[in-house]
Amino acid sequence: MNKHLDKLKKRLYFNNNLFVFLFVLILVGVGAGALFSTILNTADKHVVSTYLNNFFTQFSGDMNISFFNNFVFTLGFAFIIWIFGISVIGILLILPFLFFKAFVLGFGIGSILINYKFKGIIFSLICVVPHRVVNLLIYVLISAYALMISYRMIVSMKDRKSFDFRLFMNRYLFILFFSFIILSITSLYESFVLPYFMKFIVNLLK
Repeated sequence: MNKHLDKLKKRLYFNNNLFVFLFVLILVGVGAGALFSTILNTADKHVVSTYLNNFFTQFSGDMNISFFNNFVFTLGFAFIIWIFGISVIGILLILPFLFFKAFVLGFGIGSILINYKFKGIIFSLICVVPHRVVNLLIYVLISAYALMISYRMIVSMKDRKSFDFRLFMNRYLFILFFSFIILSITSLYESFVLPYFMKFIVNLLK
């Protein structure tokens, strides 16, 4: 097991400063989303409340989450960030995309807490946070590598210096493959396990 972990660490190069920056970015995004959910006007709060009530009503009955839609959306987001990394100009879009993903998570959690108070805390911790946080961490990982390879390409073109693009691409493809495996697992969990778990929690919190 340790040998496999050591091999994984060798394949994954971590730029500590960059990862700290990205983690701060997602924390700000989650905080901004949660704050935004508290300053909505009455009409918007009513719309959010109605949506959540309908959502939980559906889960109290029979409801399945489409694996195909969830799989395409989750992995598609990661693939878009990956493409941004090798498109050079996409470097300008990576951070806004990551911030938006964190903002949506924060807004969703904030809205649940506002509408369901203590029950919302339990529901968020058990049914929302776990797999969404894992997905967000994967997005941070792939965003970091996308930013690194974009930066190296820009510097190389600016200074007219060559760099081992093949080495970077091998590592970059490995990151994409690794991300797809983890996101596939969370998609399977969200589509086939979470609905039953959520139904139990929703009925329990009634």
